[in-house]
Amino acid sequence: MVAKTNTPTLILFAMILFLVPLAFAQPQQNNQQTKKDKIEQLRIAFITKELDLTAEEAEKFWPVYNEMEKKKRNERKSRNEGAKQLRKNHESMSEADIEKKTKELLDMDIKIAEIKKETTEKVAGVIGYKKALKLLEAEKKFKNELLRRVNQPHQPQPNGNGNQNRPRPQGQNRQNQQNP
Repeated sequence: MVAKTNTPTLILFAMILFLVPLAFAQPQQNNQQTKKDKIEQLRIAFITKELDLTAEEAEKFWPVYNEMEKKKRNERKSRNEGAKQLRKNHESMSEADIEKKTKELLDMDIKIAEIKKETTEKVAGVIGYKKALKLLEAEKKFKNELLRRVNQPHQPQPNGNGNQNRPRPQGQNRQNQQNP
């Protein structure tokens, strides 16, 4: 007896095989976007607090700042892609090609600095140079704080008796410790 194939069942089965991997990939992508969103919210709160922006200043400041940040981010992305390609392919490139690509990267660095200068000028037109200077400092502080948090090793939770579970320096174990 020959088994009869059910076309709708085969199509359903094929769709399930195709969609299941996508369903598992989605949470990771959403998680990455959630982290980016959280960092962006922290950055906005940090800068607003550091600059002590009034509601009126913030209303004018953020659209200008975000527009300029987008320009800077796009230029950095292009620069980073160019640098990545140069690092990847430099062994097979001629000296002249390496020189050309290196100069292009340096020109992109100059373009990023020009965008930063333009940002400072536009922002100063909205909130003044005193706060524009504070902005430059706040951006550095936020970046450093973010890097510190990312690079900070996981802090162990205190155990039941109040001591933290942390590695002891070499040569110091419970038997070697003496109470004074």
